Amino acid sequence: MVKIRISGIRNADDIACANEVQPAYIGFSFFDGLYRVTENIASKLVYGLRPEIQTIGMFCDQDISEITPLLSAGICETVELCGDESAEYIKALKLRAETKVIKRFSLKCIGDAVKINESPADFVSLPLRDIVRFPSITQSIDKPFFVTGDITADSVREIARNFSPYAIDVAIRPEATPSVNRMIFGGICSEAEKY
Repeated sequence: MVKIRISGIRNADDIACANEVQPAYIGFSFFDGLYRVTENIASKLVYGLRPEIQTIGMFCDQDISEITPLLSAGICETVELCGDESAEYIKALKLRAETKVIKRFSLKCIGDAVKINESPADFVSLPLRDIVRFPSITQSIDKPFFVTGDITADSVREIARNFSPYAIDVAIRPEATPSVNRMIFGGICSEAEKY
């Protein structure tokens, strides 16, 4: 079964949506941008989350010392690195904290598949536009991967059939009402259960 991650969790309504539709993962963004949350907010939100839903903390070129306290506090169980973090950085992080690491990559040439396969990351995150544009490169990737991008219930079906990802990452719609987000994510999670 393809797993779903709901990223961009920022408030109690988002947690209620996740608890209702039950994705495998949720994501907290700890770097600048629309979805950024503070450690304080995330620590309060995680306590309202169903225990079977795993948390992923998203970071971008931040010092390891900013990540390890969030892991120790149980705010995030897995780390996604979204910047230019090196293989050495990933190894150092894994030595300092027992965690799984997802590394975000983009695809431009076959050499990217080699770089991804050699990465010490446990998983990779790839943009939907890249896997569609470079399907042969995607097929060369040995690591389990998350697909990110503008995802709908219909695109879940196509992604699952054509690319067999480990998981699909869908961002919460901040402009949508909580009931609309529940409807959107309910459809996406239901569709993912079929694959």
